[in-house]
Amino acid sequence: MWQASSWDDPAVGERLAGSHLVICFGGDGTLIRGARLTAPLGVPIVGVNFGKMGFLTEFAPHELAPGLPALLAGDYWLEERLTLSVEHRRDGRLLNTYLAINEAVVARGRVNKLLRLHAWVDRQYMTTYAADGLLVATPTGSTGSNLAAGGPVLPPDMDALVMAPVMPFISFRNALVLASQSRVDVQVVLTPPPPQHEAVLAVDSGTTVNLQDGDRLSFTGGDVRSRFARIRQKHYFHAVLVNKLQRAPIEPPLPPDTPSPSER
Repeated sequence: MWQASSWDDPAVGERLAGSHLVICFGGDGTLIRGARLTAPLGVPIVGVNFGKMGFLTEFAPHELAPGLPALLAGDYWLEERLTLSVEHRRDGRLLNTYLAINEAVVARGRVNKLLRLHAWVDRQYMTTYAADGLLVATPTGSTGSNLAAGGPVLPPDMDALVMAPVMPFISFRNALVLASQSRVDVQVVLTPPPPQHEAVLAVDSGTTVNLQDGDRLSFTGGDVRSRFARIRQKHYFHAVLVNKLQRAPIEPPLPPDTPSPSER
């Protein structure tokens, strides 16, 4: 048995190879960080929710003690979910590859200027977006930024990706559901060049990479699967989804008589 911060990648990586199960304490973001580390090794992960939404977590804090004996006895089923593989190229050279559990988004940086993003699907040119960004999400990520961008929610066992523009302006506005083996290529157009016009690649809201004019990003279903340990019933997703989305706001509202900042 061992423990480490999900932010300490080297410490976690050293211990994962011989592990049979990882219990992750935190919210969805913490669990996603853990799943990015466990997925390549095929190690199951289970979450205890100390965050807000807890779409991915299996337990509330008070449910862990009753559920722990089943986990330790191996009395759980594995939910395998599609991951996303991302490649970053510049001038034809592969600069880096990334694994995403949730989504990857090409978005504007600090400067409030629309991006022009040339997009191909399966090497066929599709359109050029004028937008704040373009995201590609897995079914796991479909309940996150994709949902906020107006994209559809995909069930976790679906072998599909969803591509959704972020705040498109006089562009193709619809989200698209693609086969998991489809390949999306995006070329970034920055005019004028940084710092007057910026773009970034964000992977799972964690890794952020500055992009240059002409950079190309490729997105497709990953070769590995993230594996979540579950003790709940297998057909849980839609009931949990409705419960989460119909709940009260996750941020408590301010008192009605709170003055605006300009009045303070």
